[in-house]
Order: sequence, then C-alpha cells, then structure tokens
Amino acid sequence: MTDYVLDADRTRIGFVAAHRVGGKVHGHFATFEGAVKVEAADPSASSGWLTVQMASVDTGNRRRDDQLRQDFFGAPTYPAMTFVATAVTPSAPGHFEVTGDLTIRGTTSPLTVPLEVTDTGDELRFTATRTINRHTWNANWNSFTTALIRPDVVLDLDVTARRA
Repeated sequence: MTDYVLDADRTRIGFVAAHRVGGKVHGHFATFEGAVKVEAADPSASSGWLTVQMASVDTGNRRRDDQLRQDFFGAPTYPAMTFVATAVTPSAPGHFEVTGDLTIRGTTSPLTVPLEVTDTGDELRFTATRTINRHTWNANWNSFTTALIRPDVVLDLDVTARRA
C-alpha cells in the first residue's frame, strides 16, 4: 500500500454552474486536503478522502462568492464538503470508477466519479469531470434562484498527489 497526500499547489477542485437564461459561472475551491492509499496489486483495496472548505469558494466575484458561502453552501453551519471513497473499480488501463459518499450541507449521498490516473513514479495525477445535481445536497437558496440556476453543476477535478 502506498500513501499519497494532495499537493494543494498543483490541485484544482473546480466547478461550472449555468444560469437558465445566461452564461456560466466558473469557480474553484482554494482550501482543501486529502489523501489516497493505493494498492497497485489490488486497486479495489485502495481508498481515499477529500475535505473541501466551503468558505474558500472563488468565482472571481466577491459578492457572488459571499452569497454562495452563506446562502447556497451554508458554510457557517456546514463548513466542509467531504468525499470518502467506498469502492474503487478499474474500468480500463489508467481509468477507475471511484464510488464514495459525498457530503454537502450535512446531506450525504453516494457518488461515482470516473477518474483517469497517471502515475509518474512519486506522484499520481487524477483528472475527472462529473456532473451532479445540486438539489440532491440541498444547495439552493430560494425558489427564485432554484428556478434561475440550472440544477446540474459540473465538477472538474485536476488533482496531484505526492508520496507521503
């Protein structure tokens, strides 16, 4: 078993949300931590976790970020989003389906993320894009914004993990 920790300087936990009548909002989270345990001989024995600080959201617009923190994420009450892997399944060479429990706003729901993994020796690079429905985790402000903002949010992950 090989242990890895996320390299925060070279990792991006991003997202894209879209308005029903307008453009898209791109953002990322600046503060997070995580670790991975990889069992090369039996990938299904691998595990990992990620904790993201919701107050670290950054869309390039301070007013929107404050509203996301307070109204959509409830960061004062629910400061972190977490993902804990529960199953790792190889799907093709260098590709894995990682299933885990995603918790946002105190609501936990299973999520499977298709990962592409590149092993450079001392580092692993994980990339993935996965669409989630924000309603599953009650990430809504009010009925107006629920109607105005599309429920689907695209998660865009570019993660570098180095040997611990």
